[in-house]
Amino acid sequence: MKKNLLFPFDDLLVKGAIFSIYGSMGPEAVFFYPFPSDSTYSFPEMDNHASSKFEQRNYMQIAVKSISLLLVDYSFEDEKNLQLKDVHIFGVLPYPDLNCIGLTYFTYFFSQERKRFIPVSLSLLVHENKRSFIYDSINRLKKPTKDFTQYLIELCIKNKIYSELEGQDYWENVLTKFIDFFGEIQKIQNQPISPITKKRRIKILFTGLENTGKTSFILTVKRKFSGLPTILPSTEPMNEPLNFLGTTIMKWDIPGKKDFRKAILENSELYLFESDVIYYFIDVMAPRIDESLEFLAKVMDKLHEYESKIPIVFIITKVDEDVADSIEIKDAIAEIRQSHLKIIGDHPYKFFNTSIFSIYSVLNAFSYGLRNLSPNREMIEHLLWGFLARNEFVTGLLVNESGLVLAAQQVNVKGPEDVLNRKQIFEIAAPQFAILAKQFQSFDDKISDTIKYQFSEKDIIILKRFIVEDFAFFYIFYTKKPESLKNLEKNFPEFLDRIRNLLLLYIK
Repeated sequence: MKKNLLFPFDDLLVKGAIFSIYGSMGPEAVFFYPFPSDSTYSFPEMDNHASSKFEQRNYMQIAVKSISLLLVDYSFEDEKNLQLKDVHIFGVLPYPDLNCIGLTYFTYFFSQERKRFIPVSLSLLVHENKRSFIYDSINRLKKPTKDFTQYLIELCIKNKIYSELEGQDYWENVLTKFIDFFGEIQKIQNQPISPITKKRRIKILFTGLENTGKTSFILTVKRKFSGLPTILPSTEPMNEPLNFLGTTIMKWDIPGKKDFRKAILENSELYLFESDVIYYFIDVMAPRIDESLEFLAKVMDKLHEYESKIPIVFIITKVDEDVADSIEIKDAIAEIRQSHLKIIGDHPYKFFNTSIFSIYSVLNAFSYGLRNLSPNREMIEHLLWGFLARNEFVTGLLVNESGLVLAAQQVNVKGPEDVLNRKQIFEIAAPQFAILAKQFQSFDDKISDTIKYQFSEKDIIILKRFIVEDFAFFYIFYTKKPESLKNLEKNFPEFLDRIRNLLLLYIK
């Protein structure tokens, strides 16, 4: 990068920002900075601005990939299309030819002039070896990225800019905004959550009062059911590595006795700082609400001290099927939720009712925390929604061989028809995972990778197994229309091509 008099961020990890529009000729990079090395632009003071090692064709490649990947088949012409108005998606895309990954923000704006929605994206390029900056800072990067994108959208609407050529007259105005935007990123970079490295470090924490079912929950996730009858409470903090899609996650299990709870708070830099998800356990049969609230309040004080917004996944245990509908249990759950919500305020959270006798309830709760670690979950769920709508499916679940739910979507069904919920679909399909895993160890092309399960005239579940690198995944599709199977066989390969790279970077 040449000497730059107007860009005082030489050590900035973000090496480029590209704003792209889907115009009349397809995706185009309209505004970008630094300028490509082969730029043909010319305006006053341009020599004082940075140029990069990237070329114009690289920026075009980024525009095509960041926009085309996320387009789904529905109308762009309907101004009241709530689905498009609500699309605000962040994700990480790989650019191996550039040795970079790109934090991508994808959204739409409605053009009154063209009477249609216009897809746009903003991509931030970071070198592959510094990828942890994106993963660790993504939540802090979202607001300045959305704000800057909104400024560019308003500029395009006001001045009818839909192409690179139409944007050239506005470069001098845009450049100062680029400098301000990079300044915001520099501030985030100067206050790192953890050291910036090539590999992402992930830590999840299991905590709560004693005898709330933490160890039973973990054994159920691991399918080690034989250990449940003889289980004893943990007597010391334990950490162990878990492998999830090629990434090592350190799981910390903190015993709930008072002395250990005190140790968490006194050594919060070890236990709470740099944690990515907290699983907080509460026993519905003996919630000990006052004691739990006291401990949770102290945990929240530490998180506020670290300015941490890591999600808290509340696991309400022992909500077994034979008691779940009783008035006493429902009242206890309501009291647990209301009282704990007063403590956490606007902190990210989610409550789950679980039972070790319902494998889905445990895996669904555990999966939720892991899904929140993925920057690409929103992208995958957006594409899944479009695929379901296009091919007349009602529900779609993406799971791995362990049954962890990586993405889930459901489209609205018109009319009074009864549809199965996700729990029912999972419990019908789950026994097939082991069968398919064994059947497809060699993945013989002569053997079908699809299982169809029809249990009523209009209720069909389809399992579709596929491989990405060395990892096996399943899509579980539910439909009430038999012809959807033909749609699946025809359109699934193209759908898989679009999500393959997103799965490779699901959590890495």
